[in-house]
Amino acid sequence: MSFFGKMKNLFWSPAIEESRRPLPSIIEVNVNPKELWEIIGELGDGAFGKVEKAVSKTDRTLFAAAKAIEVQEGEQLEDFLVEIDILTSCKHVNIVNLYACFFFENKLHMMLEFCGGGAVDAIMIELEKPLTEKQIAYVARYTCEAVAFLHDNNVIHRDLKAGNILLTSDGVVKLADFGVSAKLKDRNEKRDTFIGTPYW
Repeated sequence: MSFFGKMKNLFWSPAIEESRRPLPSIIEVNVNPKELWEIIGELGDGAFGKVEKAVSKTDRTLFAAAKAIEVQEGEQLEDFLVEIDILTSCKHVNIVNLYACFFFENKLHMMLEFCGGGAVDAIMIELEKPLTEKQIAYVARYTCEAVAFLHDNNVIHRDLKAGNILLTSDGVVKLADFGVSAKLKDRNEKRDTFIGTPYW
């Protein structure tokens, strides 16, 4: 194998090769996230593995929810590129921030805004009672502002539920988890499939 062929194998992966779209600029390829972020705890289990709490090594006041997804095929990567594209293009106070993204050793690492208040469904479980009408109105208002912003940018979330609505430590509402979301070409485009969480 030629020198350039060896270099391609070292710095590339089948998932990237098979992907039909260029990688967003936010994704740093073959950069070990542990060089820039330190894992300091575990937050729980997500759909693709455990979610950990991380702190930036360059700014010790910046915390993130870190998740690592093993990606072996281009189609898998395509699905996550949609989520990354939405998070990087739809910046809003009530939408969770994507701080950094890495593709390292066939894993996609996402550093998402840490929301210390937790998810609304977890808060209700902790309280052992439903939210009050005033609390529901507060959460609903800012969730609607996030959704309206998404719709203005031709994005549909497709999985609105209490588990995907987070609160920061200061009580700011943040819409999260864009794993099944879609970015439409224009306002007239529609989706004809059902997706998301039953009963929600």
